[in-house]
Amino acid sequence: PQVGPEKQKEPFVFASVRILGAWLAEETSSLRKEVCQLLPFLVRYAKTLYEEAEEANDISQQVANLAISPTTPGPSWPGDALRLLLPGWCHLTVEDGPREILIKEGAPSLLCKYFLQQWELTSPGHDTSVLPDSVEIGLQTCCHIFLNLVVTAPGLIKRDACFTSLMNTLMTSLPSLVQQQGRLLLAANVATLGLLMARLLSTSPALQGTPASRGFFAAAILFLSQSHVARATPGSDQAVLALSPDYEGIWADLQELWFLGMQAFTGCVPLLPWLAPAALRSRWPQELLQLLGSVSPNSVKPEMVAAYQGVLVELARANRLCREAMRLQAGEETASHYRMAALEQCLSEP
Repeated sequence: PQVGPEKQKEPFVFASVRILGAWLAEETSSLRKEVCQLLPFLVRYAKTLYEEAEEANDISQQVANLAISPTTPGPSWPGDALRLLLPGWCHLTVEDGPREILIKEGAPSLLCKYFLQQWELTSPGHDTSVLPDSVEIGLQTCCHIFLNLVVTAPGLIKRDACFTSLMNTLMTSLPSLVQQQGRLLLAANVATLGLLMARLLSTSPALQGTPASRGFFAAAILFLSQSHVARATPGSDQAVLALSPDYEGIWADLQELWFLGMQAFTGCVPLLPWLAPAALRSRWPQELLQLLGSVSPNSVKPEMVAAYQGVLVELARANRLCREAMRLQAGEETASHYRMAALEQCLSEP
């Protein structure tokens, strides 16, 4: 569409983009050719509004603008167009054609800036009680888009400097985020995205055992390690593996991120030589073996066994002290009980 700069300020254009954003969020396959033709305009439009809001640089006004409601036409304009487009872009970044257009038009860089700006609104020093839920949901949706890009366009993550800034923010933010009540789902998104990006950016100076990188991985271990507990069962002398109370209620939304996070952490171990000793100091491998040894193997699903074995094997391969600590924790016996052949083999070696 041909919409000049002066027309872009009109509420009618914003309302049209809002309706289109809602449609794109629901409709994942129709009118792809037309959608692709619209994408350059949508990116430019969202970018224009974002840059104008940035120039105004009035955070309190931005917070007010987040609550876009048809019943309050005054303060809802100019609006946060990008937030309205995020769910649709999340679907589109999975597809080759639309994703290439979004990348070409500079959407990833814009999304990184937007994520960092929105993150600022939730950071200490701002009154988060006045923030609408849409901020948290928007941050989660941004994470999903970035996860799609990590998987489908890893080269972009490595070459675009905005992702280095994003990685730094994820690293410094996760340690406090995992401690905050009621924000586990956002913490899961940040942890998993950070772990997947760390695998791609493993040669970056920021990931060579710096305080920020150590803090991030310690927090990621906390997220991954606290998901399951041993739960006693009435009438049985053997406990079963069960979800922790905090994880149980949201596991349907969380489990894919958790498994992806376990896989990404496993992939980071051979790339970051300092990580295995750090994991050992956190006592995660020892406590994991202790947990597995205290529950009935029948209560542990095969995909859980595979995820746990993946981490334990990489830690054991990477570090002799890890192997020794696992042996002291009856690692070989536990590996045998759970038919973890790769772990058993690894622990039998010197």
